[in-house]
Amino acid sequence: MLVSRRLDDQRYDEIVAEAEGRLPWLCPVWTDHNAHDPGITILELMAWYKEMQQYQMDRLTPAIQQKLLELAGLRLRPAQPARCALEIPPEAPPRPALARLATLEEACFELAEPIPARRPCLERVLVARDGGRVDVSGLAADGTPFQPFAFGGTADTSLLLGFGQKPEETLRLWFQVHQPDGVQRNPPDRQARLPRTLCWEMEGAGPVEPLQDETWALSWSGYVTLPAPEAWQAGEDGLWWLRLRQTEGGCEEQVRLSGLSAGRYQALQQETRAASYFFTVNGQAGCRVQIASAQARKADLAVFLRDGMGWQQTGRYEAHAAAQGLELEVDAAGAALDGEDNLLVVCQDPDHPGEMVFDAKGRPGEQFQLRVEGQEVLTDRLTLLCMTLQQDGSVRPALWHWVEELSVCGPRDRVFTYDPRREIITFGDGLHGAVVMPGPGAVLVTGLVLSRCSGGNIPADSLLAFQEDGTRVEHSAAWGGREAETLAQGRARLLAELNRTRKCLSAEDYERCARQTPGLRLAGARALPGYDPDAPQQRHSAYVSVVVLPAGEGRRPQADRRFLDAVDRQLERCRSICVQARTIAAQYVPFSLTGRLTAAPGTSQELVRRALEEYFAPCQQRIGAPGCPGELAAALQKLPGIFRIEQLELRGMDQRSYRNAAGDLVIPPDGILALERVELELRRP
Repeated sequence: MLVSRRLDDQRYDEIVAEAEGRLPWLCPVWTDHNAHDPGITILELMAWYKEMQQYQMDRLTPAIQQKLLELAGLRLRPAQPARCALEIPPEAPPRPALARLATLEEACFELAEPIPARRPCLERVLVARDGGRVDVSGLAADGTPFQPFAFGGTADTSLLLGFGQKPEETLRLWFQVHQPDGVQRNPPDRQARLPRTLCWEMEGAGPVEPLQDETWALSWSGYVTLPAPEAWQAGEDGLWWLRLRQTEGGCEEQVRLSGLSAGRYQALQQETRAASYFFTVNGQAGCRVQIASAQARKADLAVFLRDGMGWQQTGRYEAHAAAQGLELEVDAAGAALDGEDNLLVVCQDPDHPGEMVFDAKGRPGEQFQLRVEGQEVLTDRLTLLCMTLQQDGSVRPALWHWVEELSVCGPRDRVFTYDPRREIITFGDGLHGAVVMPGPGAVLVTGLVLSRCSGGNIPADSLLAFQEDGTRVEHSAAWGGREAETLAQGRARLLAELNRTRKCLSAEDYERCARQTPGLRLAGARALPGYDPDAPQQRHSAYVSVVVLPAGEGRRPQADRRFLDAVDRQLERCRSICVQARTIAAQYVPFSLTGRLTAAPGTSQELVRRALEEYFAPCQQRIGAPGCPGELAAALQKLPGIFRIEQLELRGMDQRSYRNAAGDLVIPPDGILALERVELELRRP
């Protein structure tokens, strides 16, 4: 174990006393050790300096702590704005990206994507089975859960979605998936297989593959983006029909939907005060570019062209408001034609004039203060355009970027730091980071986005309206907003990660590893060292069998081959060298139960049967557990109306179980007791 060493282990009086005690040995002729002696004064001064040096050496500054965390492989998480989904009705007008919304508490939200003028409208939702159709449009609209692939998800069961018009290029749908109770699904990785197989088909155009599926085959809520081929034509009732079938249901839960929408758009809790847009133009007069942003429509503009020497501001442009933002006509004569971006448009919020332009004095370590009104600056989007000394000796604008620490930067690096507590930007000193050249307006903020972070996590019933016209919109609860991770939080996260074992050494490690299989929902996993189901009577060294139980539906969910292969891949990554790991499905062992109970007149056999089924329900604890009449009697005794348990007897129905001398029904370690038959006699007192 590493023991931290204390460097600040002496105080001033101790240092002075130790030094004076050594004077007779170092200088015997020095006999006056009183305070009036000039030598003693110098000694006391050095003792004070030594104490201060020890104190500083024993301190770990925040910058050092952060570097130590990075050396351990952990980087502090940046601030993140909250996001929510807006439900836009078909009759709503189009809006460009970054169109602003606000709550009653003046929390600002911005559209993360434009709302187009032409967008598909979901007219009907049908469930087709056995040649018939059931209209579930009302269920999908009011949030009532329904199962589109009920009855085992056979090929003749499908979900039909009818749209009033065809989308232009892609069709994006929001699926609200009703999550089952119990264990949650693990996040997937790149190698994980989908829990079920879905087939998407546009009637008249054939099957299509999703361009993006955030739902993991309808395992949780999210967007599914599909291509809209030209061959997709209107069909029955003049609607464009999309058919969704489940060709393989897997062994986990059935899909439950509580909502469908083609009009959901994302909004972020942020306020964009400055944004930059780069373009590549042909270097001629009259070049037209479009900025799809509501923020650019009313912004103060600064336009820069890049020639062979660098960026240079120009005033030869005309701006016109457009439906989806701003249209710019620029005289780009003289721009560099090397295939790289040669046009930069900076859009600054006019409601904050003069707050994003600074005069520089050209001093090392120069600082400027941002007026962000206590909001969090998203530093990954903070950029500056500063007057910079070029290699040829000229001074031109250049882009500067934010870094966490200047000490790792070179003398020519165009970087700066930001202190969120003091809201101050700091430039380098010429050794660590370049120095900004002096002049009026030498520093221009080209990218600045603010957020309330966790303060933007508003509930779904908050009043949210567009600032442009006051139109209110329905929205989901905003989530995901968080402040930048602190050093204390980073240290705690590092300790938690160090405590997680990524290699399996014990049986508990194999069980934990199996339960963390990406993309699966596991109700239970039990590791059996040395057990081989093909030779259960023999014990095999360096062999581990892991019994798994999926979190499926029905009385007896059982893992299929797809499920077992996924756990096998997980164990293969985590098993120890020279240890063979194998995943096996839990086997159900049938048994019968007979009993005689004394119960109150109002107690029914159905109540006792439900209690028995709940007691023997498949779970982690039931894997390999024997049936103990004593424990079962204690559980039944807790039921209301049960006075006495006179007799309980468990009998196996095949050769995989037997009763021991205590009357317990013993089963294999990979088995689960399955109650098949119950014979109860209820006596009245």
